[in-house]
Amino acid sequence: MIGRSGDWLSAKVGDEIMMMSAERGDYIGVNAVGARIWELIETPSDMDTICAALVREFEVDAATCRAEVERFITEMGKHGAVTIDAG
Repeated sequence: MIGRSGDWLSAKVGDEIMMMSAERGDYIGVNAVGARIWELIETPSDMDTICAALVREFEVDAATCRAEVERFITEMGKHGAVTIDAG
């Protein structure tokens, strides 16, 4: 399961989201797709569920979507913004 982690505050700016962690002193800006992923993991979700929603909502094939979501989750993990629980 993939879910949000830490004390991240977020604000929508147009289709994008600006995020801030006071604890880490870190700022992140994400595009519309990243913003949608952030919304989808408000409640922990699995990769298949996230990708299924994105394929329905954006013009992207399943393989490209999965690769992009994995890259996004990895990057967000480096900032301590997400947790990944295999179990």
